[in-house]
Amino acid sequence: MTAYLLFLLAGAAASPPLPPLPPPSAASATRAELAAERAAIEQRFDADKQACERQFAITPCLEALRQRRHDALEPLVKREQALAAEERRIRAAAQAERVRERDLAAAQEEAQRREQAVVAPLPAVPATPASHAPRARDAADAARQRQRVEAQAAGVAAQRVEQRRVREDEQRKRIAAHEARLQRRTKPAAAPLAVPGESAASAAR
Repeated sequence: MTAYLLFLLAGAAASPPLPPLPPPSAASATRAELAAERAAIEQRFDADKQACERQFAITPCLEALRQRRHDALEPLVKREQALAAEERRIRAAAQAERVRERDLAAAQEEAQRREQAVVAPLPAVPATPASHAPRARDAADAARQRQRVEAQAAGVAAQRVEQRRVREDEQRKRIAAHEARLQRRTKPAAAPLAVPGESAASAAR
């Protein structure tokens, strides 16, 4: 049993370490900061939009205002996307850690169950000279059975360690591919806003 536990621990140590998980309060604070910045930008835009509507040439003023709003929101959107990607990475790392712990616990329980079945005491045999040979054969058979069980348990543990490593590699590749797509994605230009009073201004001209 000791050798088997050492094997499991060695397999767990061979897996690449998962990144540390930041406290949830840090992500919440960052999201609150981004929301506050976005609200401030939208508030300035609304105020400037009202100022444009009081001017004679409304259309050029609103077009320039839309461009300023887009330029102000663009870095904010990139930070929001980066934060979302980091939160997905944290959730994936936490899930991988839970799977690792569950697999290790299951392997240990299986090994203990098999070993207890092997080392169970044999039925008492009357101490007669003719029974020495059967007892020797029983002991040899039990030793061989124990070796087979330990070898089988070690194989199962090795297979689970390899499966866990493959799952973690696939998870990291999916996260990396998703983050690459986010970086390549450009934010589409904002849809033109309705220009209130533009028709009236044109008619007046």
